Amino acid sequence: MANITNSHSLSDFQRNAKGYIEGLNETREPMLITVNGKVQAVLVDPISFQQMEENLERERFIAAVKAGIKDIDEGRTRPLDEVYSEMKAKYGF
Repeated sequence: MANITNSHSLSDFQRNAKGYIEGLNETREPMLITVNGKVQAVLVDPISFQQMEENLERERFIAAVKAGIKDIDEGRTRPLDEVYSEMKAKYGF
């Protein structure tokens, strides 16, 4: 999570947005934006955001592969020719 010292009120951020964004891009440390003292948003630089997206995509892929392996191990699969014949009959391939 973001460092609590990098927390700013929305009104302060609005007054100094350009400077805060420049600092954010230099430090790449997430910034907490507060409203009435409560965190309402987290601002991150584009590079960090892209890395988070890639990590999430990788984790989802790994989970899908593990689920597929579990299906194979537990016998919840069908032969390809059976699936192909079913699709051919149903969709006219």
